Formats: sequence, structure tokens, C-alpha cells
Amino acid sequence: MKDNLSKILTPEKVKAYLGKLRLEQEEIHQKYKTTIYFIDETGLLRSPRDQFFGIGIIKCQKPHLLYLRMKTLRDQLKFYDEIKWSRIYHKNTNVMNKFIDLFLEAGEGMFSCMFFIKNELDLAKHFKGDLWRAYESFTIVELKQNLGKKEIAVILADDVSVPKNVRFEANVKRRINKQFNRLAIHTVCRLYSKGAELIQLTDLLLGAVAYQLKINNKLIPNPSKAKMKVLKHLKRKLKRNDLSKDHTRGKFKVWIFKPKKMGHEPFGLTPIDRNITYER
Repeated sequence: MKDNLSKILTPEKVKAYLGKLRLEQEEIHQKYKTTIYFIDETGLLRSPRDQFFGIGIIKCQKPHLLYLRMKTLRDQLKFYDEIKWSRIYHKNTNVMNKFIDLFLEAGEGMFSCMFFIKNELDLAKHFKGDLWRAYESFTIVELKQNLGKKEIAVILADDVSVPKNVRFEANVKRRINKQFNRLAIHTVCRLYSKGAELIQLTDLLLGAVAYQLKINNKLIPNPSKAKMKVLKHLKRKLKRNDLSKDHTRGKFKVWIFKPKKMGHEPFGLTPIDRNITYER
């Protein structure tokens, strides 16, 4: 058997096969834009205390380039804690600002987020109380707004504890591919952010927008000086006075979700109640 295989799999045939495989891969990359999306969320849909729910993404074609720069910066600063908005305090503000600068100055990567104001849409009514379905649908909305016409994406989302019957990964892939009528989402996988630098970076940027929204709505009577320092730095780098305003161009996009009853769905969304639409 071994002798027969050695006759079939000659070095020349293996080399020719690998060469053909590389050419096929190059053709795919030339024909389609392949990307990776790193997703994080802020706010709890079930909690009445959280007035805002947000989903943010960092989209990259070559995430390893951004990761390597982040790793180099970590080594230079000797900083190995998680890069998260909730972890900001007076001793690490300069470090967080450096990671923000790294992202904004890098040629690779784009940030986008969508925030939903919970008292503007009755989730219990429009999703029949299924808040996991609502979470899934809002994730799909954010992904669809950023997917290109000839783009195939891999989705890496921050892990969320869900009931056993929730099929977030399969549903997101199926629903988007069905709506696009092609392979738009290759894979969806959730993972712990502790080992995913770009999910942590998404958390940092998303947290800044959420903090701005809370301040504007007087939900934080005594803002953290450390977090305000980072927020002001980010706004200064972006040349914006307010991160909670819609901004749908450039490297740092923000969209405040606005529902409106009109009887149709211009973005092809799929909430259970078909009478809800969305303004942008």
C-alpha cells in the first residue's frame, strides 16, 4: 500500500498540485476581497439599567499587520493587561492613548459601530421577547452595512454566554448569505477576548462612543477623569467634538440606530415584526 502511494504521490505531482492550489487561491483573492471582522458589544439587552446597546467592529484585510504592531507596542511599554474601556484608570491613560494612535495611524483596519437606544424600540414586541434574536439581528445589520459587493468575511465575535438552543454563529452566516444570495460570510466564531487583541481594541473604541452617549444623556454625573482624558484624546485625533453623532465615512464610523414604522424594510432586515424599518 505504501509503495503504491509513493508511486502515485511523486514529488513532481505534489509540487504541481501545490502550485495549482496557490494559483487558485491567488485568483480567489484577486476576484474577492477577503476580510476578518472582530466584533464586540456593550450594554445588556435584558438590563433596564442599560439605556444603550452597541455593536462595534474592526474590519481588516490583513489583521496580522495590526496585531504585530500592537504586540511590538506592548513589548515596548511592558504592558500586558487587557486593552478595554472598563480597565482604564489614571495609571494607564497614556498607554490606552498610544493604542488608539496606533490604530488611527495604521493603514490597516477600519472601526464601525451601531448604537441602539432601547426606549425607542419595543424589543419585547418586535422580537416577541426573544432578545437573543434581537442581538443576532443587530449584529447582522452592522455587518451588512460594512460588507462589500465582492467580499467574503470571517467573523470573530467576543464570547457571550447564551442558552444552549441559541445558534448565533449558524444563523448569522445563513441569514446574511441568503440575503446576499452568495457566500458573503465564510465562518462565524466566538472566542474569549482575553486572547484576541483586536477584539480588545474594538472594546476600547466602542466604549469611548458609549461613554460619550451616557455623558450626553446625563447618565454619568461624575465622569472618570481617566476615561475623560482618553475620550478627549480620541476626539482630538478624529477632529470631532462629539462621538455620539452619526459619521458614516472614514476610518471611524458611528451610526445611531433610529427605528421608524413605514411598512417596509429598505435594508433587508429581518426582525419578527415586519412593520419596523430603520432610518440612517
